[in-house]
Amino acid sequence: MKKDSRLAWGVTLLLFGILFLLKQLGIVPANVAGVLYDVRNYPIFIGVIFLICYRNKSVGWILLLVGVLLRISDIIKLTSQWSNFIWPVLLIVAGVILVFGVKKGKG
Repeated sequence: MKKDSRLAWGVTLLLFGILFLLKQLGIVPANVAGVLYDVRNYPIFIGVIFLICYRNKSVGWILLLVGVLLRISDIIKLTSQWSNFIWPVLLIVAGVILVFGVKKGKG
């Protein structure tokens, strides 16, 4: 196991160990506990840790994507009143990134 991989996994295990210890001790307030202990958020937490600690960022991005996909219904509910504007704007931004972010080869 590579050193940076060990660091990412070690930080992940430490974080979850602390979270579950706090849960057992009853220290976490109820409104925070709903977010911290929802299994659908775990890929997001792990993805952020891997983006910070691991050299290969693709693992972190994939975990973040999985976490977002698990939360997509909540995201749609939160953005429903903005949906007339937010989704078209996101599509435009993605298109601009694809068009202008394309690196041209030498030649």
